Formats: sequence, structure tokens, C-alpha cells
Amino acid sequence: MLKRIGVAIGLLLLCAISILRVARAPGAIAATAPDSVFSAERAMRHVEQIAQRPHPMGTADHDRVRNYIIGQISVLGLRAEIQEATAIGTRYQQAGHVQNILTRLPGSEANGKAVLVMVHYDGVEAGPAASDDGAGAAALLETLRSLRARKQPLAHDVIALFTDGEESGLLGAAAFVREHPWAKDVAIVLNFEARGTSGRSLMFETGQGNLDAARALRSAGDATAGSVYATIYRTLPNDTDLSELAVLGLPALNFAFADGVERYHTSHDDIAHLNPGSLQHHGSQMLAMARTFGTEPLPRAHTGDGVFFDLPIVGLVVYPQGLEIPLAILALVLVGTLVVRDRKGVGTGVVTVLVAVVLCGSIGWLVGRMLRGPAIWSGLYATASVLLALSVTAICYSVARRWSTSRGLHVGALIVCLVLALVLSIRVPGVGYLFTWPLLFAAGAAFFTRGREVADWAAAAVTLLILVGFTYGVSVIMLGVTGVGAIALCAVTSLIALLLAPQLDLIAGGARWSPALWLAVSGVVCLVIAALTVHPSPDHPLRSALVYAENADASDAWLGTLGSVTNPWTRDAIGRNASGPRPAWTARLSDAGRFTGRQVQRVPLGAPDATLVGDTLIDGTRRVVLRVVAPAGTTGLVMRARGAKVLTSSIDGRDVDTTRYRHRTRDWVMQYWAVPASGAIVALSIPAGSHIDFDLAARRPGIPAVPGVTIPPRPPYLVPSQTGDVSIVYRQRSF
Repeated sequence: MLKRIGVAIGLLLLCAISILRVARAPGAIAATAPDSVFSAERAMRHVEQIAQRPHPMGTADHDRVRNYIIGQISVLGLRAEIQEATAIGTRYQQAGHVQNILTRLPGSEANGKAVLVMVHYDGVEAGPAASDDGAGAAALLETLRSLRARKQPLAHDVIALFTDGEESGLLGAAAFVREHPWAKDVAIVLNFEARGTSGRSLMFETGQGNLDAARALRSAGDATAGSVYATIYRTLPNDTDLSELAVLGLPALNFAFADGVERYHTSHDDIAHLNPGSLQHHGSQMLAMARTFGTEPLPRAHTGDGVFFDLPIVGLVVYPQGLEIPLAILALVLVGTLVVRDRKGVGTGVVTVLVAVVLCGSIGWLVGRMLRGPAIWSGLYATASVLLALSVTAICYSVARRWSTSRGLHVGALIVCLVLALVLSIRVPGVGYLFTWPLLFAAGAAFFTRGREVADWAAAAVTLLILVGFTYGVSVIMLGVTGVGAIALCAVTSLIALLLAPQLDLIAGGARWSPALWLAVSGVVCLVIAALTVHPSPDHPLRSALVYAENADASDAWLGTLGSVTNPWTRDAIGRNASGPRPAWTARLSDAGRFTGRQVQRVPLGAPDATLVGDTLIDGTRRVVLRVVAPAGTTGLVMRARGAKVLTSSIDGRDVDTTRYRHRTRDWVMQYWAVPASGAIVALSIPAGSHIDFDLAARRPGIPAVPGVTIPPRPPYLVPSQTGDVSIVYRQRSF
């Protein structure tokens, strides 16, 4: 009995270590630490200044944050430079007037190559942006201070770039690449972001040919990284400033912490919710990598991609991607030998694993379908899902024992794992290690007669340390216990359990059905407790945003929201009969969602406008040049041309490049941020003889006092998100 308990405790301890390796940030270092050390306590002082209030582009608080960063750079004895430009994004239909902040820490060598450390200092309209990206800006200021404290300068220059307009479409990064002379000096890029308010700073994206950069990352000492994240991220429709730098074809590393994602882009992305340990991990890696790349030769050696992952004690494991298939073939040889040796019941084992994984994935899907709002980030619901998956797996295993042996079932699990390792190694390079290494250790352990127990524990340690932390990070932190996240959580749990069959058999002690029963009961109890205790709260809020919209060309105005109505407060605020017909112009306010609302009394606000300043015919193409202006207080202006195909376009004399757009629309659409008082010059080329309707929608923070409308106070569990509450004034012109 004591041995069974010890085995169970040992497996649970390995799971805990694997999860903590992904989820638990290091402790914050005090301000009394030596000058050469990164201190989160020192950096938090910058966050406190930056994140006092929301500071999106086009606001006074944006300028306050800009001036603060410039002042801190001057305090360090460095010269701050402002890159002021009209930026046009290449990933989204966004443009704006940006003010990038740059400084250059000179190195001892004169080859001109530099390390670029990049963060952004703007934020969304809904919240003070303490984490995204106040933490990054504060970390960069603290890193510059630490580098300045060195007795000897680094070999190479370090360029610190605080971009503007990241939240508005990666605009500052686009302007830097397109127009700044320092862009040609960059040899390596480090970008720091946030998608939550806590957790470890994960290195989740790289440039092409990442083997050299991954090897260098080992110098950080406490890196959390995996080639699986970099490989998957390349396929996702997500972007950071690094996406604009990708056109330079440079080696790069991208870091972000993502726990507490329910507070991302909300008013709760504030100082109170920012984990100082996350800031510490962010900054420690920033400083370590700046020192490493600033000391070692630049430009870096050209390499292919690598396979890499981190393990406790061992640190970051890195090897060339070319070894991935040979390692999978080695696993094939080992498993093939086991199949020849232990033929009895292997087929049943394969079928059992497939059935168990499918059933457990279905359990995850069902649980995920039940959850809404903050429940999808609940550890209790994740635990319940895991327990139910283990129960189903135990039932499948017990039933299969009628036709197979425990050895045959285990080999069947190894075969399924082998197929995954081979397919992923060939089709998705950089991901196969998730199954190759557990497979190599588990298959190798099966050959031992003496020392089998030690070999089994080694296999269990590798399996749990690699797969449990990864599954927790993806399913609980990044995706949530819903949809793909819930399915993956339960399916991988089932596969892990079957790979650990030797230890789990020992824990069961010959019992056949009782383990499954106890696991099922525990899972149901967790579900009940979660249902009773997990509700929207200030720490786990729901999102909301109201919109007041008026048509400057007519007399109507509307109060509503963009997207579906998901909570009672919004329903009460906009009126419970807000599902009726709406005028066509409300569909042109934004691409963020369908407008739902009710008509209210109009409160006249300043309106945008467009005037014709040029109309020429060039080579059979009509070129329409407009001056677009927006009223004071406007943060963003959506422009839309309808009625004719726009062949080419430019803004303030800069061509719009659409070749790298993530999404394309039928009409020409562009959102311009921080419109200058003098306006913007928009030039559109359309077919000769055609005409356009030009829609304008100017957005500003806040809702005006509307006669006859009382908006109830938001409950504590409801927070403004993304844009926050905004007013939009629509106008149409025809040319």
C-alpha cells in the first residue's frame, strides 16, 4: 500500500513541477539589488507612471506617456529620438500618425550592426495597459539602466524602440521598417508583448532559421520556450510588431506572458492585476538576451530551424531540426521490436487507445460546450475535465484487459504515439518532439528486465514534464477549457495515462472498476463545486462596450453595441427591444461586429468630413484626391469607399501595400488613427467614369449624456474592453 501511495504521489509531483514550470513566474527582485541586475521593483515604478490611465493614440494621455519615456531616457544620459510619420500597416487596413521613440546605446565595435529591443507604449482605449505593453516599456527602461551601469560597453549597439500604434495595426513597427535609417543596421530583433496579466514570459515566436537564436536563448538561464509554439504561431492569424519586422528576414525572438487572459485589453489590465513576477521574468530575459547578442558576433550565423523545449534543471534543450526524423525512426525501430516480441493483444491495445482518446475528446467537447465567460479559464473545470477523461480511459483499459495483456495494451499506446511522432516530424517540423521523446524513453524502458522500475520512472518523468506542462499551457492558459482547448486537454490526458500504464497498474493494485468509479465521482464533484463557485467577478470579469452612433447627414442617433448582447447590463443599457431594424449606415461604423441598438435622441457632436482637392485622369484611370479631417478628440477614423473598385491608393503620399494583408474586404476600407489637425490626404485610383460613395466614421472615447437615457452603473464583474465605450459620428460624401 505504501508503495502504491508513493507512486501516486510521485506522479502527481511530476505533474505539478511540469505545470509550475509553465505557469509560475519567478519572484520579483527588490530595488536594492545591484545595478547590473534587472529589478521588477524598480521597473514597476515606471509601470505606475505609464499605466495611470488609458493612453491610446490620439489622446492627451498618450502624449503624457511619450513624454515620460523620453524623460527617463534623458535621465539615463541617452538621447531620445522621435520618429514622427504617417504609418501604413501591411497586415491590416490601418494607418495613422505615429510617434515612435528610439534611443541607441553605443557599443565598442564600429561595424554598425545592432541589437533591436522592441516594445510598444500605446494601449487600447478600454484600460490603462499595465501589462500590454506597459510592462514591456518599463522592462526596456530598466534594461537600458542596467546596461548603462556596466563598466564596459557591449560590443554592439543596442537600439531601444518604443513603437507607437501597435494596438492600432502594428503601425509604429511598419513606419520603422519602411522609413527609419536605423532599420538597415538591425541584426537581431527582440520583441516583448503581453496577452494577459500574469504567468511566465514565454518565447513563442521566432524568425526563420531559429536554431542559432534558440541556442543563444539558453543564456537566459530560465527560459520557457518550445519550437511547438513557434511552429504553431506561424500558422495562426495573429500578429505583434514582429510581424512587420519579418520583412527584414532577420533572426528574432518574441516573448509574452499570457495568464490572466480574461483581463487582456480590458480596464482590469492595471497595476493591481499585473504580476511583478511576470515583469521580472520579462525583464530578466530581455537583459540577458541583449547582453548575449550585444556581446557575440553580429550578424548572426545563418542556420536552419531548430527543435527546442525547456525542462526543469536541464534548461533549454536545443538540436537541429534535421535530427527530428532520425529520432522518430529510432523510435520506430524500438517499437517495432516490441511489437515482434509482445504480439499478443497489441491490436486490441491500438483500438483501445483510439477509442479512449476519441471518447475523452468528446468529454472535453461536452464540458467546453457548457462553459461561458470566465468559466473557461477555471482550474476547477480543467481539473474536472481531466478526472473525467482519466475515468473514461480507466474504463476502456479495464474492458480491453479481457482480450489483451497489460503489456499488449502498453505497446498499443506506444504505436499510436509513434504514428503521431512520425506524422508530426514529417508534416509539422518542430512539433514531433512532444511525442518522440516520451516514446523513446517509454519504449526503451520496456526492454529492461533489471532496473525496470528506474527506467519506467525515467519514462514517466520525461512524458509528464514535456506533455503535462504543454497541455496545461495551451488548453488552460492560452485557449481555455472550451473548443479545441478542452478537446486537447482531455485527449492528451488519455494518451498520457495509457503511456504511463505500468505505474498506473501498480497504483490500481489489481482493482478493476473502482479506480474508474472514484475518478468519475471526483470529476463530477469538481464540476458541481465549479458550477457553484465559478462566476463572473472583479477578478474574472465579463467584457462589455457601448456605442453611441449618430448620422451627421440626418437626424437619427442610436445607442447600442457592436456584436451580440451577452449580458443583462448591456441589454438594460441599450434597451431590451433593441433587436429591430437599423439603418444601413450603422453597418459601416466598424468591422468589429454587427451593430445592435435602439434609436435615441441625437446629441450633436463634431463630424468628420472629406473634400475633393484633386480629380485627374491618368492612363485611363481616375485619380481622386481627398483631404479628410476629423473633429478634435477623435482617436480613430474609419474610411470606406463604395461603388467602384479601388485599384491603388495612398495616404499622405505613401502607397498602401495590400500584398501582406491578413483579411481582404469587398470595399476599400482604411482606419486612420490620431488624425492630425490639418487632416490626411487620401488618394484613390478608380476606373475611369466611375464614382464612389465615401463613408467616414469618427470615433472618440466615452458616451455623451443622452436626454431620456439613463445608463446604469456597471456591476463589478463587468468591465469595458478593447475600445471601451465610444461615440461614433458617421458621414457620407460622394465623388
